[in-house]
Amino acid sequence: MASKKKITLKDESLLNWKIILLLMLSFIAFFPTLKNDFVNWDDIVYIMNNDMITTFSWNNLGRIFSTYFMGNYHPFIILSFAFDYHLFILSPHGYHFHNLLLHVLNSFLVYTFFFHLLKKNVNIAVTIALLFAIHPMHVESVAWVSERKDVLYTAYFFLSLISYLLYLRKGKTSFFLLTLLFFVFSLLSKAQAVTLPLVLFLVDYFLSRKFEWKIVLEKIPFLILSVIFGIVAVYAQKANSFINPSGIPLFESLFYAPYGICVYLAKFLFPCYQTAFYIYPLTLQGAVPFYIFFSPVIFIALALVIWKTWKNDQDKYVTFGLLFFLTTIFPVLQFLPVGPALIAERYTYIPYIGLAAIIAIFFWKKRPALTVQGKRILDAASALLIVVLFLLTWNRNLVWKDSVSLWTDVIEKSPRCIPARINRAFIYNENKQYEEALGDLTEGARLDSTDFTFYKNKGIIYDHIGKYDLALANYSKALKYNNEEYKCHLLRGILYTDKFARYDSGIADFKKYLTHSPNDPDANFNLGVANYKKGNYDSARACCLKVLKLDHDNAQAQQLIKNIDLVKP
Repeated sequence: MASKKKITLKDESLLNWKIILLLMLSFIAFFPTLKNDFVNWDDIVYIMNNDMITTFSWNNLGRIFSTYFMGNYHPFIILSFAFDYHLFILSPHGYHFHNLLLHVLNSFLVYTFFFHLLKKNVNIAVTIALLFAIHPMHVESVAWVSERKDVLYTAYFFLSLISYLLYLRKGKTSFFLLTLLFFVFSLLSKAQAVTLPLVLFLVDYFLSRKFEWKIVLEKIPFLILSVIFGIVAVYAQKANSFINPSGIPLFESLFYAPYGICVYLAKFLFPCYQTAFYIYPLTLQGAVPFYIFFSPVIFIALALVIWKTWKNDQDKYVTFGLLFFLTTIFPVLQFLPVGPALIAERYTYIPYIGLAAIIAIFFWKKRPALTVQGKRILDAASALLIVVLFLLTWNRNLVWKDSVSLWTDVIEKSPRCIPARINRAFIYNENKQYEEALGDLTEGARLDSTDFTFYKNKGIIYDHIGKYDLALANYSKALKYNNEEYKCHLLRGILYTDKFARYDSGIADFKKYLTHSPNDPDANFNLGVANYKKGNYDSARACCLKVLKLDHDNAQAQQLIKNIDLVKP
């Protein structure tokens, strides 16, 4: 009986021309990001208006490590932006370059991990790393500056995995401690790193380590850290009201989670029709489409595949790859809805590596059995696939060129996406393209007539261009749907006072605003102005004195007091 041919390689060196080509392709594929701007989707908060990145003082470092930021606890991300700020100030190109370097590093780390895991099989390791490096679904993680979280936590994640392989090979405690240290760094970069202990178990399984108490005990520190950081992540989301903001019933969200798996699998194989915002699929009546309720079948199908390949040494790579994918994607499945999007391309940055491993190992395992002609056809098809992925990634980077380009792409693919309308209208307004901004806000209000945001922003634009009647009407409509939108009370109060001489209405709005922000100097001054114009000089003086208590050198308040003294000595 002929023996089964094993996959071997003559070149067992970690560094060779193939890895150099890999790194070059991973850099060139994302080269367009170096010309991209910031986008008005978290970049404004994380970088442009973030005072936490402007200094490395001890007090500020304490803030960074003790504060939830944008519904997350990731102090290493804020530190990395602080590093960029001191080098590039607010030049977006430097921040993009940092992201790109981390992605190239991650491509090398993915290659290194599989090089050691697969007993120095360069071809398979390079193929896995290449699929990771140029997959179009990874553009969001690299091209979006705020998603530094993905590229940074992945670097530490794979440094931890590589250290673990060295620990298994050499048995040195130092490598175990290094594994733990890199895991902590990964957790401090993004909470999705909590899955690493389970991946360590998968490595044990793939290497056929005998399952015994030693294997479990050595994972306990990792599991404890995962639980702690998992709890912190939940509290961070709750603190920012990101948990189920759409109010989707729990029963229905349980079906959306497996549907998300279906979408992720489909996007891995066919990375087309990409968008930065995947809204929940709903019928025109707002109901859940019937096909969503069939989505749990995917779990049954995947379970059957895993069960069939679990104990087969020849096919265990399938089990390893599928469980790697499912384990690392599980925390971001929308069993408990977090945010208004069903899936996000950035969540695939690590999970797709498991699927890439299945493809790469299957390819190199089956290739030796083909005829010469068959190998040529397969190699040609593989080269074509790489070219297609490369071009798709290159073009996808161009979508992230700026805010208008990004949100226009989302709207073209999801016309009912309300956040895209709001964000594009915001940037149109910043660019003084008022008609375009009003068009987006009007369409948004048509899609959701009860969302006060549209009316508030329309009011701001109408106020700015001098259409005060329309501004007043829109502020009032915004407050009809959310009377606690205090900024609208302030803006409407100014209109009542300055443009319509409705001083009582202005005073009422200012007082409402001040119940929320009693120490706002501008609001107190405007209340003083309204009282002055109405003839309530004592009240106007009291307001000005409070302003001067809050802002000693406020020239407007000082002048108003002089005016009051002229009419009421």
